[in-house]
Amino acid sequence: MKLQKFKEKNKKQKSIILFTIACVLLITGVFLYKTFASFQVIENEDLINGDVSDPGDIYFAFYVDNHITKTIPEKNTGYVYDYEKSSCNKGAVPYFDSIDWSITVRGMSESHTKCTIYFYQGYQEDILKGADPVLERPLIPVKIDNDGTVTKADPSKEWYDYEQKQWANAVILVDETKQYEIDQEIEEKDIESYFVWIPRYRYQLKESEATFNTYSSITNPETYKIQNVEEFYSKIEGGNKGKNEAFIIEFENITETPSNDNTKDGWLTHPAFTAFNSNGFWVGKFETGYNQNSDTTKEITTSNWTKANAENTSNTNKEEPTKVIIKPNVYSWRNINASNAFYTSYNYKRELDSHMMKNSEWGAVAYLTQSKYGRCNGSTCEEVRINNNSSLITGYSAKNAPTVGSPVYNSTDSTTLNQDGTNGYHYGSNNASKQESSTTGNYSGIYDMSGGAWEHMMGVMQATQDSKVPTTGPDSTNNSGFNGPYSNDSNNGSKTDGKPWPSNKYYDLYDFFSEGVNYNRGHLGDGTKEFGPFYRVSYNGTNTSPVESYNADLANFVIYRGPWFIRGASYAFGTDAGVSAFSSVNGIAYSNNSFRIVLTP
Repeated sequence: MKLQKFKEKNKKQKSIILFTIACVLLITGVFLYKTFASFQVIENEDLINGDVSDPGDIYFAFYVDNHITKTIPEKNTGYVYDYEKSSCNKGAVPYFDSIDWSITVRGMSESHTKCTIYFYQGYQEDILKGADPVLERPLIPVKIDNDGTVTKADPSKEWYDYEQKQWANAVILVDETKQYEIDQEIEEKDIESYFVWIPRYRYQLKESEATFNTYSSITNPETYKIQNVEEFYSKIEGGNKGKNEAFIIEFENITETPSNDNTKDGWLTHPAFTAFNSNGFWVGKFETGYNQNSDTTKEITTSNWTKANAENTSNTNKEEPTKVIIKPNVYSWRNINASNAFYTSYNYKRELDSHMMKNSEWGAVAYLTQSKYGRCNGSTCEEVRINNNSSLITGYSAKNAPTVGSPVYNSTDSTTLNQDGTNGYHYGSNNASKQESSTTGNYSGIYDMSGGAWEHMMGVMQATQDSKVPTTGPDSTNNSGFNGPYSNDSNNGSKTDGKPWPSNKYYDLYDFFSEGVNYNRGHLGDGTKEFGPFYRVSYNGTNTSPVESYNADLANFVIYRGPWFIRGASYAFGTDAGVSAFSSVNGIAYSNNSFRIVLTP
């Protein structure tokens, strides 16, 4: 793993990167490989406690398929680092970078540290072309059966099948030291978080979607007064593109030269992967939840939990990475501003490069969903069903697809945890014949991307027309909590008592705009460009909303009063909600805004 230098804490912390093996020693009956001056000490303020000024010698024993060897396997031969078996003594912990094919030892404080490193022949799916899931501690590969039962998967055998819409899933346990056997059921109370793998891919900018790369400034889209969404589809040119336009996707390995042809019919490697130089990323399977246990090291229980506790500003409007849970049937974590949501995500699992979801990463999930690997079959695509639970419970699904948008849509439910409602099903419900609110239509997919709570993105507008600096928000009262200039200040005022900005790879930056609709500022890949063209609709003569041609989802672009992107829409937005929906906010904490976490090991 490449170590990100980002100074937030004033403590000396270091990592040891091991590059080559120098010689062979025979100690206590096994081969141990000793490194001399073949490592580099890198200062890093985020990852490890302790000061290692002179680490001394490090010894390695390598096992491939449980046989002692003198060398590690060659890269791209199907072998996978076994993080569960691999270990070091004296409190040190080994990590393996599958991209650089190098070992990192963290927490080393004594000389003559010994590490035992294991590799095994991992399962690989041919169509992924090497963009298979990257497993690193504490992620545990799992399978989820048709009734929602979670079992530990054998990573050397088939445990995912993207060709059949079965995406790879992994979990993190509350007690990361707890051991489960292969094929053993993992109890829900032991699971802290669920994640789903998004493999690296490129997609085609199809000529039939002529607006992919040809936007001009649109300030006054045509308005349609309609009774329902089907009437809108009958009026717009091309009808409902969301039902008949699947994204054409090809998976690719990081070793391939990225595709950069952004012309019509060209191929573009999705920018979410190139930004981190990754083979893919793990995305939270649900909106981030709030662990209401006073002791977060205890098993996750939902007894006596309340929606109010998950939106209480005194509890949640601050950085609290230990409170993160990503599970079904819990209350979504809301009322947290953008900077606290980011640092909660960033400090959640630093060794896995955890961070708050970017606009482009949301787009990567949306495009995979709108493909034959997600909700499309042949020339027909299904929209991800809205989470219509007004209690903001994760994993919920409406029984029927909405026919109208906000504010006319009223088929919502208010339930307690683990209960069906009049208009919807909870995750795991025996009444749900199909997981319509999943990006795959089955339990392997991602939930809450349509409805539930709005989700804050790390996608922000620049402070002025000429600057390339992100704004913190409109003014001193309404902002994200990040330091930086205000977007609605004629005197160019700035916030100086907030949190520092991270590296620019952790956010997407958009051109400044004051008023109006101007959609030409969208980025290819982020779901604000390819889902056009854009219109306005008014259901039953009520307020007028901007929408796009894919499933008539809401499409409000960022402006100076609302320079931060939010995605997915909320439980009450009906047809306005969806994986392609986007709108804008000022960055402050709202009781209806949540966030999602991404891991890029």
